[in-house]
Amino acid sequence: MTFQKVAVDYGKETEADEQGNYTCIITIGIKPSNDLIPPFSKDIVDVCNNSMTGFEVDTQRLKAVEDFIKELNK
Repeated sequence: MTFQKVAVDYGKETEADEQGNYTCIITIGIKPSNDLIPPFSKDIVDVCNNSMTGFEVDTQRLKAVEDFIKELNK
């Protein structure tokens, strides 16, 4: 059975800590390749830093989602 991403939602970001790190909860909607289990969602946490550009944050978050789906399909 394989899984595919059907939706991604970025939740509210936390305030930055003393080192400039902050987190965002990313909710991923997931659909299995067959009907043995229903579609479901999974929350993952991504940690970023204020020193990162917006492009770097976006790239890191996309990679976190893709890495999760890849790991799920192993």
